[in-house]
Amino acid sequence: RTNNLINNACSAPIMKLKEILGIIEKNPAYKDWRKQHAEAFLAHAFVMLDEENKNIWQIGYFDEKANTMSTFVVENDKISVIPDQEVLKAEQKILMLKPEDVIVSVVDALAAAQKTRIEHYGKEQPIKSFFIIQNIEAHGPVFNITFFTATFKTINIKISTTKGEAVHHSMQALAAFG
Repeated sequence: RTNNLINNACSAPIMKLKEILGIIEKNPAYKDWRKQHAEAFLAHAFVMLDEENKNIWQIGYFDEKANTMSTFVVENDKISVIPDQEVLKAEQKILMLKPEDVIVSVVDALAAAQKTRIEHYGKEQPIKSFFIIQNIEAHGPVFNITFFTATFKTINIKISTTKGEAVHHSMQALAAFG
């Protein structure tokens, strides 16, 4: 089923991050928001890979001083804003994502993740997947792709946004039952 989701995503005209940012930055809501959030920086782009959400991008901007994340949801050319939300302290620092570092296309990143998933976790059957484009201290800018499997596991594959190859992969149980 997820193979179909990824195949559909790969065949669908998925916008590039720079196109999405262009739509946001032209929007009056963004311009008003930016006046109040001059210090905020691009932190991530999130996309679910299911039929209902395949063309919806959530773009997050982090304000380090306020410790808040503002999210712009882009669906086709419509934009809505999720108000500032406090960010829980995480183990990793939230880093700036530079759009010019996202060279690899979404389609190529998903294809590389699919290849890695089949090679290392071929027996696991994905039922849902999503990706986040973000800059992670240990790996730099990546497509952080997660597959939820029918056996209640998550497969996580990080694909470099500059080279298009897997820089990390792992699998974990979602929860321990018993």
